[in-house]
Formats: sequence, C-alpha cells, structure tokens
Amino acid sequence: MSKTSRRNLAAYGVDRLLAGEPANRVGKELAAIIVDSGKAIELEFLIGDIAWELEQRHELAIGKITSAHGLDNKVRAELIDQLRKAIGTKEVLLEEERDESLIGGLRVETATQVWDYTIARKLSQLREMF
Repeated sequence: MSKTSRRNLAAYGVDRLLAGEPANRVGKELAAIIVDSGKAIELEFLIGDIAWELEQRHELAIGKITSAHGLDNKVRAELIDQLRKAIGTKEVLLEEERDESLIGGLRVETATQVWDYTIARKLSQLREMF
C-alpha cells in the first residue's frame, strides 16, 4: 500500500461498488490490502475516505445527527430530504446520537460538511462575544 494512498484505494473501492460489485467482496479486498500492507490501524480512516468519496460523487451521504433529544419520524424524514438537497446526493443515511449537554437543537456532520445549530453552540458564541 505504500505506493497507493488511502484516497486512491477508496476511489478504487467506490468505482467497483458503483460498477455493481457486491459490497462484501469489495470490503474484503480492501481490508486485505490494508492488512497486507501492515497498516491495519488505518482501516477506520479508509472507511472515512470511502464515505468522503461517495459524498463527493453525489451518490451517498452519511449524516451523523447529534441532538439533545431523540428525533421523531417526521423530523428524521425532513432532515434526510434537506441533507439530500444541500449536498446533492442521491441517498442519505442517518446515524443518530443523543447528547443532553447540547440542551436543544441539532449538530449534523457528513464526510465533507458540518452544521451546528445547537443551543450549546449559540451560548458558546455569546460567551465569546462578551
């Protein structure tokens, strides 16, 4: 792998997935390449690179939603629709996480963007001003 960057490996994997290769086959091959190169510690980074590549190609965005309270189905569906439009991807998957310290609002992260509309962030901005 010393000759091939993780980003290039991610692009190769995404090319294969979009060509119709089964995800489990592509995943096993990419994992084997990483392990054989002695860089198994970079496997998680490769997954992030694949997510970045998919988002850059407007195929898929994985949004990590952090909120103080759980999301109901209506809000979840609206977030998916808004993310799809904002990023211009065909599909959006959501990963939800609760963090009561946020008080309220949402923080949304994808492989390429972050939106922070939390009350905690707004309070922090106010503190910075004074």
